[in-house]
Amino acid sequence: MPLSDLMAECARLAAGGGAGALASVARRRGSLPMSGTAKMLVAATGARLGTVGGGCLEAEIIERALDVTERRAPALSEHTLNAELAGDYGLTCGGTVMMLIEPVYPDALLERVYAACASLLARGGRGTLVTGTDWSRGPAKLLVRDGERAGAGDPALLAVAARFGDDQEFPELAEGVLAERIAGAPRLLVFGGGHVGARVGEAATFAGWRVTIVDDRPEYADSARLAFAERTVVCDFADLPATLAVDPSTYVVVCTRGHQHDAAIVDQLARLDTRYLGMLGSRRKVELTWRLLERAGIPRARLERVHAPVGLSIGADTPEEIAISVVAEMIAVRRAESARRGGRTSATASTAAVLSSSRTTSDQ
Repeated sequence: MPLSDLMAECARLAAGGGAGALASVARRRGSLPMSGTAKMLVAATGARLGTVGGGCLEAEIIERALDVTERRAPALSEHTLNAELAGDYGLTCGGTVMMLIEPVYPDALLERVYAACASLLARGGRGTLVTGTDWSRGPAKLLVRDGERAGAGDPALLAVAARFGDDQEFPELAEGVLAERIAGAPRLLVFGGGHVGARVGEAATFAGWRVTIVDDRPEYADSARLAFAERTVVCDFADLPATLAVDPSTYVVVCTRGHQHDAAIVDQLARLDTRYLGMLGSRRKVELTWRLLERAGIPRARLERVHAPVGLSIGADTPEEIAISVVAEMIAVRRAESARRGGRTSATASTAAVLSSSRTTSDQ
């Protein structure tokens, strides 16, 4: 479930729609069946949104969340995947997770913070969310984004938010305050709404991207046909509109029906900074296109940054298989960049090695 939807449901409860508890990973070590940023909302009725791994471990957290809901006071709850539970998961070793479980109940401050989080995430923004573990004087929760803030003005929360780095991927628990970076889904532009482009967009949507499909043919950029897409755009490939809003955080995949269209698009986008730019095609096609673009004035160093042929080399043949290889490479880039920012250089190096040696070579 998108984090924006989970936060919107928290806002609904805080606006008077009910009560529950929000469980967030605060600290983890060892082998665990959940993401380092996992969250789960447990309503007083027992209904759940999100997951923290499932199985017996999640059942323990649900039980504690119901207790927090009743007491209306946050709790730090440590859970260990011991030998018995690890066996249930088919693991040979266990891990330990510390969860911050906070109550969600009708309260104006909570409603403002959760609603601000939902709005920020829905439009792809980023912010720092800090939550105190002591709510004896009321909810201790603050969202800071773009120099603005929503929530409690507690100096301790403000101080933690100020020093929590923009490049920190995982939550940090210290001095009774949990700080976490929240970020909306990344944006992907897919040029070409044919068989491959549609499947790439569909797979990317499933993997958490907000997808825009761009084509010069209205029937191939039809929102009814591409119901998964956040947006569809019809435009001339030779003159891309500024409304596409390409920026350094944008992912781009070029897979049109013709090499000349691909070249026209890459000619414009390779001059810009993007998070990821990939082009479908064989190695021969790529080399011919690069020669053409070099003659058009694009430095070879810029072209070398393009993932082409696009995708991990998994022997992909069908549009669906190609889509999986492309989205897998995008995920690798996304996670490797997070690892680099967080200082995990060994993970970055291994992923970079995969990316430099593996490319899909299938044409559309």
